[in-house]
Amino acid sequence: MPSATLTRWPTETRGVLRRFLREHPYWAGLDERALSEVEAAARVRELERGQVYALEGDPCDAICFVLIGRIDAVKLSAEGRRQVVNVVQAGQSFYLVPALDGGTLPVTTVAATRSLLACFRGDAFLALLERHPSLMRAIAGDLAHRLRRMGDLVADLSLRSVPQRLARLLLERAEGRLPSRMTQRDMAAQLGTAREVVARCLARFQDEGWVRVGRGVIEVLDAEALRHEAAD
Repeated sequence: MPSATLTRWPTETRGVLRRFLREHPYWAGLDERALSEVEAAARVRELERGQVYALEGDPCDAICFVLIGRIDAVKLSAEGRRQVVNVVQAGQSFYLVPALDGGTLPVTTVAATRSLLACFRGDAFLALLERHPSLMRAIAGDLAHRLRRMGDLVADLSLRSVPQRLARLLLERAEGRLPSRMTQRDMAAQLGTAREVVARCLARFQDEGWVRVGRGVIEVLDAEALRHEAAD
């Protein structure tokens, strides 16, 4: 899959799309003719960091895959608190569910970094599913994985304290399951709390000797202690 971090932005974006389609597991069962059909149906779109792609509640007009970069899926509370409910990495997709069920967009999507997307009109993507059963099977597996992750998120928010959730997040970063570079504001948004609360928790973790907090860097020093904190 394309890397989420590049030293130089590609000059030929269709080439990035072509490589993506040949490496992504969704399309693994397709022959060259079918891949060319998929490529022709895709529209490549570039987003700058902080640019909003679409707003929660809007009609769904496309399914998107992240070719390069990272997209935050965001919910806003009535009080204006920003909750990142999912971080869509390179190789992953968003707005698949509303395209399948005809509903409105469940989240606002914002480019966390400069990003390149491959977008498919909903009706065109559904037609691809009908013609290619292997694609439908791959998507069913992906949706099952997302449902499991959403259950974990609900459990985190309802059953675990902010220090517990932060310890888990730091472990996921250290294990490469989340972006290695996240600001305290990013972490607060993902945990559903305020940046000041995250800062206090990090200060405690550092006092305990579990992490080292530097300028733009949080180094995990005692993963076992964080696992114990996350499980309490």
